[in-house]
Amino acid sequence: MKAVILCGGKGVRLNNAWEPIPKAMVRIGHRPMIWHVMKIFSKVGITEFVLALGSGGEKIREYFINYNLFTNDLTVELGKQQVVLNSAHQEKDWKVTLVDTGEAAGTGARLFRCRDYIKDENFFVAYSDCLADVKLDRVLEEHQKSGRIATVTGVLPPFRYGEFIVADKQVVSYNEVSHLKSLGGWVNGGFMVFSPGIFNYLEPYNECILEKNIFPRLVADKQLNVSEHTGFWQCLDNDRELNYLNQLCSNNTEPWLA
Repeated sequence: MKAVILCGGKGVRLNNAWEPIPKAMVRIGHRPMIWHVMKIFSKVGITEFVLALGSGGEKIREYFINYNLFTNDLTVELGKQQVVLNSAHQEKDWKVTLVDTGEAAGTGARLFRCRDYIKDENFFVAYSDCLADVKLDRVLEEHQKSGRIATVTGVLPPFRYGEFIVADKQVVSYNEVSHLKSLGGWVNGGFMVFSPGIFNYLEPYNECILEKNIFPRLVADKQLNVSEHTGFWQCLDNDRELNYLNQLCSNNTEPWLA
């Protein structure tokens, strides 16, 4: 089973960074954000990834192309221009496909453009800026039992994002954006599961946005399921949230890796 990770966006300035960088490459502890997201999947044996790249995608490419050099102990013999790896990282079974999905594409278009790299089976989709101690095996099980096309992990943060109104595990209403505190509705925490039928809803045009265009259609067709998650969940949008995640790493209390 594969996991598609959406790595679009225009880049952000966090922690007084001199230039915008993709959220996926913002460092949490001594690893990029996307590494932490991928580790969540690898805990349940999912080690095949499709990264939907957008603005700043070359930085993500560089990281994975040079992964051995970035993560292993090594000796550089300057006279011979030779690099000797002295250790082995734990991610040697990861398979990472890097897909250029365009700088201006919406999330739905990015996912559509990864279709050639996804087999005709269920697959996970995640954002590159959210961490959680979500039980992915339970999310998959609930998706399979629902018989619906899509399952999202619902969380209860005290602010914004698109709100799902849920009845008996089925999404019955969806509000794309709310600037008010949540009134008890579940919001999309990422870590979604889709059946191949999702491609009947997606379009290749840049304007196709998963959250704005596709979710409402799935709701109308009674094809959107929710897996409720009440544990740890944190997105990365500002310096305060970056500092919070880094503090968890400093204290060796990363709940998403436990």
